[in-house]
Amino acid sequence: MGQSSFPLEYCLINSCSLWNYNPDNNDVQGDDWNGENFSWFSRRRALPPPLLDFHQTSFTLDNGARILSAVVRPYPAKTAGMPIRFEYEMNTGQFTFEWKASDTTRQGTRTARETEIFVPSLLTHGRKLKIKGLEPEDSYVHDESRQTLFIVHGVESASSGKVRRVTVSVWPPLRATFNVNTFWGDFGELIISGLVVFIGMFVFIKVKFYM
Repeated sequence: MGQSSFPLEYCLINSCSLWNYNPDNNDVQGDDWNGENFSWFSRRRALPPPLLDFHQTSFTLDNGARILSAVVRPYPAKTAGMPIRFEYEMNTGQFTFEWKASDTTRQGTRTARETEIFVPSLLTHGRKLKIKGLEPEDSYVHDESRQTLFIVHGVESASSGKVRRVTVSVWPPLRATFNVNTFWGDFGELIISGLVVFIGMFVFIKVKFYM
């Protein structure tokens, strides 16, 4: 799925539900069926009830949860224009959003210039957002309590219907969840072994027939 993105992101679908819950899931046996381990909940990870806090900002709301770094992802909630592309890399927490800004004076009526991107606190807690691609006349506000990045593009870029591209990352960076496969990582050892065998045979033949 290139860059660990769901196909939903490539289709610019920003609202969906993914659900797999097995109350008997644990970190050793998984879902205990057919070798699968897809549940978002593990009783072994769960806290006892007396330690739970159900306040809106409490970390215990995710009590017993698994794989949240994969399923809790940023997405453009509202776009002042036409969405074009959205990509997210869960290993780094970086995402890129492209959209064509709307005309702010369409038929004499002023339209919105504010784009809203949901940025989960799972990514931003204890970190700062680094934003690239803003124009000098643009402004933005990151409201962590609302888990939202508000971007207001300037009148000039909006009136021209300009294509905007914003890349957002976090600092300090996330700790990598998994190793991203590469060509050399997957096949490098095989290629080098093949070259060693080929060179060895070549040297052997040369020494045998020309000595």
